[in-house]
Amino acid sequence: MRPSIVIALVAGVLASPVLAQDGPPRPPRGGMMMMRADANGDGVVTRAEALAEAGTRFDRLDANRDGKLDAAELRAGPGRGRDAPPPPRDAD
Repeated sequence: MRPSIVIALVAGVLASPVLAQDGPPRPPRGGMMMMRADANGDGVVTRAEALAEAGTRFDRLDANRDGKLDAAELRAGPGRGRDAPPPPRDAD
């Protein structure tokens, strides 16, 4: 095979994922999870938004609402469903 054909084939294979993208590039998987915290939808996650999301996730996992996560709650977490509403907090 001619070197120019090989180079063209390799370039095509390497460029195909870039050409197949629709819209702007997406953040890596961890970044997509973090973007769920973007409460106002402006495409930026502030510290306050990130902390609020972390609190919501903590509340979802804290099944007995004692303000602590034990091993059983952490193991049960994924099975409870990511979109399950957090349990109500007792008024202090």
